[in-house]
Amino acid sequence: MDFNLVDEAWLPVVLNDGSMARLSLREVLARAHEVHALALETASQLPPVIRLLLAVLHRALGGPTGDRQWREWWFAGRFDAEPVEAYLAEHRSRFNLFDPAVPFMQAGGLEALNGQTKTVALIIPHVATGNNVPLFSGQRDARPEALDPARAARWLLHTHAWDTAAIKTGAVGDPRARAGKTVGNPVGSLGQLGVAMPTGPSLWHTLMCNLLPVDAQTLAADKPVWERAALTARWDDAVLPSGPVSLFTWPSRRIRLLPETDPASGQPVVRQVLVCAGDRLPLSSGHELRHWLQCEPHTAWKRSTNLERRHSFRPVYWPVRHAPDRQLWRGLGSLLARAEALGAGPGNDAAALQGPRALAQLGSRGRRALLRDVPVQVLAVGLEYGTQSSVVTEAYADTLPLPVALLSAEDRTWRDAVLEAVEATSRAVATLAQLAHHLAVAAGCRPEEEGLLAGHRRRAREQAYAALDGQFRTWLATLQPEEADPEPAQDAWATTVRRILHEHAADLLDGASPAAFRGREITHGDSTQRYDAALAELTFRAALNKALANLQQPDDTPPTTSSTDGQRQPELESTAR
Repeated sequence: MDFNLVDEAWLPVVLNDGSMARLSLREVLARAHEVHALALETASQLPPVIRLLLAVLHRALGGPTGDRQWREWWFAGRFDAEPVEAYLAEHRSRFNLFDPAVPFMQAGGLEALNGQTKTVALIIPHVATGNNVPLFSGQRDARPEALDPARAARWLLHTHAWDTAAIKTGAVGDPRARAGKTVGNPVGSLGQLGVAMPTGPSLWHTLMCNLLPVDAQTLAADKPVWERAALTARWDDAVLPSGPVSLFTWPSRRIRLLPETDPASGQPVVRQVLVCAGDRLPLSSGHELRHWLQCEPHTAWKRSTNLERRHSFRPVYWPVRHAPDRQLWRGLGSLLARAEALGAGPGNDAAALQGPRALAQLGSRGRRALLRDVPVQVLAVGLEYGTQSSVVTEAYADTLPLPVALLSAEDRTWRDAVLEAVEATSRAVATLAQLAHHLAVAAGCRPEEEGLLAGHRRRAREQAYAALDGQFRTWLATLQPEEADPEPAQDAWATTVRRILHEHAADLLDGASPAAFRGREITHGDSTQRYDAALAELTFRAALNKALANLQQPDDTPPTTSSTDGQRQPELESTAR
């Protein structure tokens, strides 16, 4: 039973003309310039598939070894099919999904100590299996839908990248299996990351934006899994990745897909799988953590003082993961941080953040000039795990337009301007949340009822960010960084923020109870503080002006709320004092 990824159509794509197609590994690289995007089942399948394509390109094309070679590839407008074809032909036997001895990214002949297998639900996070039960799963664990070979290949890559942690089935031939299982397994190779990778208007642009320069010596030793010895039940936890290519194809599990012939169609399908422990990234020392950072280009990193104390090593960084309840642009600071080379010294003055190298390298003068008119976006993907990382609780996916000038290695003007806009927006939204808090207290909520007040603040923030989200993306996409002065753009954004937050403030005031307008006084020790709707609005307006002061001059529009006796807000403020 054969299904070779080099020849078989297993990658669904959208072509530049809008039509759908399925392409083989050979075809998708040869026609990458004709492909608008991969059309996979979930966003979390994109990073492992793209990283697989990058591994093939790095090895087949032998580079890029520097910016000069990268520019030559860029001006060609497509990948050279001849070396790619020759490389895939040389290693074709290792891409057979069902080869009995060396199946693609699997361990041939893998058997469980208990002799059992599990359904394919085990490798599909949104299908119920064991204690990983999504709320609205449309399939049962006992008999999920069978996978055709193309889908099985995509979920195989996904499992290596994102599989849950904890206990795995013990394999025959694994000397570290005990009582039919292995314990202490970490999540898949991408599970600890907040994946961030640049994308372009075509698959070719996306791959070019992610091809980082690699020196010839590193590239010669940096081999993908199919150029290494066949996988067996034995796994390793002491071998470091030799570079980004080996990390892109890291076999974090030992897997065996068990094909069978579907009686209805006569075609091969996969209903049963075996997933066992696989290679673990060694991350138990400062040097190993430093090596991980140097090899992994698709995540931002944050300096960890706890890890520095534990390992007596500086600096030590840990991946920045995405927050499922936050839009990507609210965390732009880590994405736009420089990815600086770390020396051998103590690094006491090292930066607090390191940006994803795949993004940072686009800010070089040569690449920035070529990408100036290319609509580059950032794809962000991540999974959140629960119960000791044994179940998937949240999936995160977002895209954001990103003018490459913001990544400039020479000029921080526009980068700083955008980051200041994000920070000012955060301060401004906090003023709306505080308005909701004050109105709740004025209406009768006791200040010590923090849980209830936190709910009012949270709802105000969520509604404000929902309204600002699309506006910020549009503003970011329409920036003109070739202009010297970012102040007009900042002023325009501040005007948008002010308008939206005033609208939401008006809604909060309109929905406030009569008690909130009557107000009340609350004594704290020796002082008495008054809470009412009119005073809350005045406080909100003053705080909003302060929050946006770095972007725009204060707004002197008078407040709309009147007190219950017809007096305007200033008199109420004076009375409160």
